[in-house]
Amino acid sequence: MMKKCLLFAFILAAGLTANAQEKVYVCQGTNYTEFAISSVGDITFSADGSTVTIGENGTFKTADVDSITFALPSFAGVEKPGEKEILIAYNGSSATVTMGSAVKEVKSTINGANVTLSSSTDDTEYTYKVSGTTSDGSLLIKGDYKLTLDLNGCDITSTTGAALNVDCGKRIAIILEDGTTNTFVDCVGGSQKACFVVDGHVEFEGGGTLNITGNTNHAMKIGEYLEFKKTTGAINILKAVSDGIHCGKGKVNNDNNYFEMKGGALTVKNVGSDCVDSDDYGVIKIKGGTLDLTVPKDGKGLKCDSTFTMTDGTINFTCAEDLANGIKTNYNGFFNGGTITGTVSGNGAKGINGNKSGTGDPVQGGGNLYFNGTNVTLTVSGGNYVEGTETTKCHGIRAEQIFTQTGGTINITVTNSDAKGAVAGNQEYKKSGVNPTFSIKGGTLNVVSASN
Repeated sequence: MMKKCLLFAFILAAGLTANAQEKVYVCQGTNYTEFAISSVGDITFSADGSTVTIGENGTFKTADVDSITFALPSFAGVEKPGEKEILIAYNGSSATVTMGSAVKEVKSTINGANVTLSSSTDDTEYTYKVSGTTSDGSLLIKGDYKLTLDLNGCDITSTTGAALNVDCGKRIAIILEDGTTNTFVDCVGGSQKACFVVDGHVEFEGGGTLNITGNTNHAMKIGEYLEFKKTTGAINILKAVSDGIHCGKGKVNNDNNYFEMKGGALTVKNVGSDCVDSDDYGVIKIKGGTLDLTVPKDGKGLKCDSTFTMTDGTINFTCAEDLANGIKTNYNGFFNGGTITGTVSGNGAKGINGNKSGTGDPVQGGGNLYFNGTNVTLTVSGGNYVEGTETTKCHGIRAEQIFTQTGGTINITVTNSDAKGAVAGNQEYKKSGVNPTFSIKGGTLNVVSASN
């Protein structure tokens, strides 16, 4: 009787609205099947009422049909858990790839534990979820649309090249799953640009841990901007032959050309060049989080080719090697908040170095440092670095042009008579002197120097 009423109601509704509606929806739980009204035709029940046939479109068990409607079901379009996920699981010398039910445009190739995923989508964001361990594997993801990379407890060592390579060029969200440790190690002597390579805009989040070892070139190389969100956990660069982190696109004043840290804990050590290099005229924005940087000889802890800005967070650096720079900006530096602590013991080393761009550089001028609220504590004990006829002095803070302070507290202790606490232009800051290159309008600047 119930099914006859259902049929009657359907026929009545069809007669009233067929001219206005285009589709019929047969609902079964949270699934539905849609038909064009013009294709429905007759609706018939089996003799025992156990099935219903809708034209030539199919037969359904009546017990499974909840409703037949002309309106799009309210649950339509609701994404089911995991339906757009691609699961990559490593297990020693092998790997498996499992596609979610809604993944339609991704092809996988597996060679041992080397996985290649190629996506042709131009409108669907898929999530690539990576887990498991291999000592001879890699992951390559290719495509032209944004994606999410979910690191869920993976340990990947490559013997042929990069451990991870995302060749996309779009926004890549990387999630470090809470409570997980994710480790990437590349091969020695390869041709790869880095161990962890992403050609795109990268946004890190999630409270897990990421460890990277770069045995050939950089540890991490990002094609455009790199952002650590407030929820980011711990990222540890354990080794790099060149830069620990290298990012940038090579476009002047490009909005997508920066290193930005809003949270998380970044540790960089055992690198051959710079800890973090926002290259190709990139900027650096420190808005939160903690950075612990061990700077190598002739390297920089934080290096940007244009403007450096700090509004919050904590930076700790150690410049124990000759010619090391804790922070170097090749234009202007703005220190508006947060805390900086550094030891500068290498010969010719500098804690904070504001450099002036040359006339041949696309970003020109600068060389000014503005301290508007950052609290800085530096211990300076390095001496002169002599190479041929050139002598490079050790400085706590050096502004090639002008030093300006309006807020914050700066304490510099110098224990080597050859070193300088704070220098602007060619002038050393001293409390008793008048120096036009120094503008102290607020805050506190204390320099205790062996040269005084």
